[in-house]
Amino acid sequence: MPIDTTILATFALFWLAIVPTPGPNILMVTHVAMTRSPRHVALAIAGNMAGIILLASLALLGWAALLQAFPWLRLAVNILGGAYLLYVGLKLIGRARQPAPPILPGETPAEDWKTVALGFVTAVSNAQAILFITSIYAVTGVLQANLATGFATVAIMVAMNASYLFLLGWLFRREPVRRAYQRFRRSFEGTVGALFLFFGGRLIWRAVMR
Repeated sequence: MPIDTTILATFALFWLAIVPTPGPNILMVTHVAMTRSPRHVALAIAGNMAGIILLASLALLGWAALLQAFPWLRLAVNILGGAYLLYVGLKLIGRARQPAPPILPGETPAEDWKTVALGFVTAVSNAQAILFITSIYAVTGVLQANLATGFATVAIMVAMNASYLFLLGWLFRREPVRRAYQRFRRSFEGTVGALFLFFGGRLIWRAVMR
C-alpha cells in the first residue's frame, strides 16, 4: 500500500502547530528535567511516546466511535485520568512545602519503571484525546487514506512530539535554568502542581457535565 504523501504533508503541518500547545505532557517533562536525572527524562519521554502511539492507533482503528457509543467508558477513563492529574498536582504542592529533594540517579529498575509509567499515564489520562486525534485525522483526510498512510502519521506524531519534549528536557537541564529552579523551587513546584490540578479538575468537570 503506497503512502499518500499529500495527506501526510497536510497532517504534518497541522500537527506541527499542535505540538507546542501547553498541556500535562509538557508540564510532566519540564518537571522531570528539573528534578531528576537525564536518564529519567529519556524514560519519561519514552513512556509518553508509548501513550501517544496507543492513542493514535486507537483513533486509526475507530475507537472514537466506541467512546461515542459507550459514554460510560469515556466518562470512566476521563475521571480516572483526571484523578491521576489531581494526584500529581497535590503531590507537587506537598513537595513545594518541603526541603529540596536530591536528584535521583535512576539506577534502580523500580524507579525507572515509575518514570516510564508517569510519562505513559500522563499521555493517556484523557480519553478525549482519541476524539481530538480522530478529528485531526478527519480534517486532514487520514481516515480516508490507507493504513500505511495512517501509521505513517503516527510516526510523524512521535517524531515531532519526542523532538519537542527532548528539546524542553535539554533546555531545563541547563545549569542556569537549574540554578534558577533551586532558587525558586517552591514557587515553581507549587505553580506546576496548581496547573496539574487545573487540568485534572477541568477534565473531570467536562466529563461529568457532558
